[in-house]
Amino acid sequence: MRSLVFLCCLPAFVFAESNEATQLAGRVEKYYAGIQDLHAKFEQLVDSGTGGHKRASGQLWLKRPGRMRWDYVKPEKKLMVTDGKLLWIYEPEDQQAFRQELNSATLPSSVSVLLGQGKLGDEFTVTTDAVPGLGTAGDAVLKLVPKKPTAQYRYLHFVVDRKTAQVKETLVYETQGGINHLTFRETTTNRGVPDGKFSFTPPPGTKILRP
Repeated sequence: MRSLVFLCCLPAFVFAESNEATQLAGRVEKYYAGIQDLHAKFEQLVDSGTGGHKRASGQLWLKRPGRMRWDYVKPEKKLMVTDGKLLWIYEPEDQQAFRQELNSATLPSSVSVLLGQGKLGDEFTVTTDAVPGLGTAGDAVLKLVPKKPTAQYRYLHFVVDRKTAQVKETLVYETQGGINHLTFRETTTNRGVPDGKFSFTPPPGTKILRP
């Protein structure tokens, strides 16, 4: 409950550094910095690295500046929402909610880039990659290795539509061997998502947990 599960396999067989990677990373940044809001359905597969797998699905809403809402509907309901200041994770079945100041929470780069924040080239060494079974025709796979090692993950993969520069999948390769794989579908942008979508008031009787 206290860990933020996000929102990303077979080993890569080609590793190529090219201008395409730099140019495409710049297009991805420009695309997400230029939209006001986004809605998508998502599917998540978490590989523990020791043989265990967990699947989940739901809907995602994003809105600048820094607001997001993840509604998990399967296998059980869970809500993760921030108004840009407070982050809430609400588990209705357990009647408890985790509350944390966003500036003290660590959002993974696989999410922050979708909020139009940060520069991929400043934080990562970006290359193109090829992974069997990942992406479809017309997609490119970017491999992002952090320039400063982190305790949370070793590197990321972004599956990007070459034509639109939209991120279709993110994969986070965790330090302990796990893989967090998110796939986005039916993505729409600039539909005027209301601000109220990103507010949360715990229902009466909810146990509030803090870090």
